[in-house]
Amino acid sequence: MKRKTLNRILSFLVVATLFVVACTKEKSDVRLPQKLATTEVNNIKSDEAIVVGYVLAEGDGFTERGICYNTAAAPTIANNKVVYTGQLTTAAYKVKLSGLKYATKYYARSFATGANGTVYSDDYTFTTASVAPFLTTTVASAITGTTATSGGNVTDNGGEAVTARGVCWGIAHNPTISDSKSSDGTGSGVFPSSLTNLLGKTVYYVRAYATNKIGTGYGPEITFTTLVAVPTLTTTEITNVTAAGASSGGNITISGGDAILERGVCWSTSANPTVADSKTSNGIGTGIYTSALTGLNVATTYHVRAYAKNSAGYGYGPDIFFMTFPTALYALGDGTTANWDNNAAVKIDQSSTPGIYVANLTLIGGKNMKFISTLGQWQPQWGLGSADGKLGANLGGGSDPGTITTPGDGLYKVTVDLSAMTYKVESAYPSALYMIGDGVGGWSWDTVDLPMIPVNSHPNLFWKIVWMNASGGFKFAPQKAWSGDFGQPVKDLSVPSTLYDKGGENIPVPGTAGYYMVVVNMATSKISVTNPLVYLMGNTIGSWDTSNAAGLFTVDNANTLIKVTKTMAADDLRLYAWHPWFTDWWQSEFIILSGKIAFRGTGGDQTRVAVTAGSHTVNLNFKTGNATIQ
Repeated sequence: MKRKTLNRILSFLVVATLFVVACTKEKSDVRLPQKLATTEVNNIKSDEAIVVGYVLAEGDGFTERGICYNTAAAPTIANNKVVYTGQLTTAAYKVKLSGLKYATKYYARSFATGANGTVYSDDYTFTTASVAPFLTTTVASAITGTTATSGGNVTDNGGEAVTARGVCWGIAHNPTISDSKSSDGTGSGVFPSSLTNLLGKTVYYVRAYATNKIGTGYGPEITFTTLVAVPTLTTTEITNVTAAGASSGGNITISGGDAILERGVCWSTSANPTVADSKTSNGIGTGIYTSALTGLNVATTYHVRAYAKNSAGYGYGPDIFFMTFPTALYALGDGTTANWDNNAAVKIDQSSTPGIYVANLTLIGGKNMKFISTLGQWQPQWGLGSADGKLGANLGGGSDPGTITTPGDGLYKVTVDLSAMTYKVESAYPSALYMIGDGVGGWSWDTVDLPMIPVNSHPNLFWKIVWMNASGGFKFAPQKAWSGDFGQPVKDLSVPSTLYDKGGENIPVPGTAGYYMVVVNMATSKISVTNPLVYLMGNTIGSWDTSNAAGLFTVDNANTLIKVTKTMAADDLRLYAWHPWFTDWWQSEFIILSGKIAFRGTGGDQTRVAVTAGSHTVNLNFKTGNATIQ
């Protein structure tokens, strides 16, 4: 749009000038003074540009016209010029200036030469575009199997500041900054560069580079060959740890440019062992190999590195460390009976599986626990790792792991797996118990379903009011299957009792059909069989006293019921079964819900069912599980 407007203005001036002359002269050969203009420069590049000239007045005519230019003001045809060779019938003309220097300010003028000499327009200035930097590449020196030194010299910044420079290299011709490279500052001039992580006995191609805002320039390519390097390899994680041995190995990923003559692992009680320490020899060649560490000491921390040898020497994998399994672990902390006395820590024996330690420990809930391997010493030490169930360790000289929070009070099975670095704290008692036997319904798990009720806050206690036949026996199992089942130790069904030790034989029923309350104490391995005692509790009977006779139910075996008829106050109906092994009534509480007996077990406070004021009869059928409030 600007160019068209300028052309219109110039055309108007020419026409106006001719009109004025025509009005003042009568002769037909009147000529205007020769006059030129340089109107614009476009398509400016680093080495060329297009300049547009304009003939305002031709005068007596021209024999040549074009553009002259120079890096100084008021250029003439004695400097540089480009003659216009196109049609001469138009006032405007353009020429292409070539061979210009990048990032350089130029002065350009239109010129025209005729019989009366050469005339020029006013100066028109422009600046050529900048280019990427120019530089040379330094010959490689200090060549080893994995490193070398080179560099470059930025001889010309291309018209813009150099913002990055260095060398780039690869195993193919003409490497770029997308390949491996160094970063060696900014600006022009000489700079050194270090090439690292090279492969042994390998041909490398190198070019210096320099970057400005236009782009990246590269120096000439040079080449060199590295020497043989020691092998590159990794160390395999430790497995199959025992008290006297373990498994490891390595993976030789880079030979270093020469044949592998020897490989294996080396170990020591100090960091970064070498082949001068204990070692294995596991063949030759690259790739993966396995190694067996033998003759180790019990409960000792060892450092291990894979090694490989070629003509350049020995290469080593990363140092890893592990501890041979101790014969036992010891638990301590304020959540254990030892407190924090490391001389009195509680022993956890190793199981039949090396590295796995199991013991039943009496724990104090909500406190802390750790493990050590040697009485009287704080390291090696194990505790909480990255998450619950994960072990952290301080095998000596490091930071101690966190503490493991103990669950509720009671006896717990503690399992520590040093191989998998995990731990587990679970109740030492089964989470469920089931009764079975011809004295309580039959010996088939498919037809008999008699789950016992866990006593709240006492994971070692289970209870059940069960209907027993006049003859037969019964046993218990932690699931509805024949595994882990138990009864009494004596094979004798003729002498019923009220208290039994835990054993493997059947327990005889009392001999009279009816309801009985059975309580199993897994902590003491005792089994109680007594007449059931069921009570009301709370505001309905005006008392919160345990085993209050005012709330006692009657056992009606003739009708398979346990029942009570009582004048009650309007309030929530609360019921419980009582036994001297329980400490609080709510631990064996139950309610009547939708016509069924619903046991609290290990749960929280139950939904309440209220009764109105007046006389009510409560019927409980523990044989069917049904119940009514009348």
